[in-house]
Amino acid sequence: MPLKKSSDVPLVSLEDPVNQKRLFELIAKVLQPDIPDLTPASVEKLVTEREREGETYIGYGTAILHLISEKIAQTMVLLVKTESPLNWHSDYSGEVHQIDKFVVLAISPHDQNGERFRPVMQKLADEDSINQLFEME
Repeated sequence: MPLKKSSDVPLVSLEDPVNQKRLFELIAKVLQPDIPDLTPASVEKLVTEREREGETYIGYGTAILHLISEKIAQTMVLLVKTESPLNWHSDYSGEVHQIDKFVVLAISPHDQNGERFRPVMQKLADEDSINQLFEME
């Protein structure tokens, strides 16, 4: 579960065996206290819907997963680091990427300015900054 807060953002680890099902279960479990209706199936559905609209892989073993839903009252950010890389198939590009760092954006459609996740997004500019953001204690 949460290992540290990076820029006031929870950082959790997913241990082996790493797969999409376990990733979606972890995301739902961590965010459920704030988003009670969130289930692993709804996480998968929301991620897949957004993935079809555009590439979420940003390089350096990192992907941004978007959960955009009316059921999300307040935008939240979660960082997930996997023990080993996950083969992530992009529905947008059709490519498979090795991902071990996930930025999860649970976005309220009413949050138009993105202030809750802007500080994290600014740290995704290069490999060193990304690695520092996901540094485990």
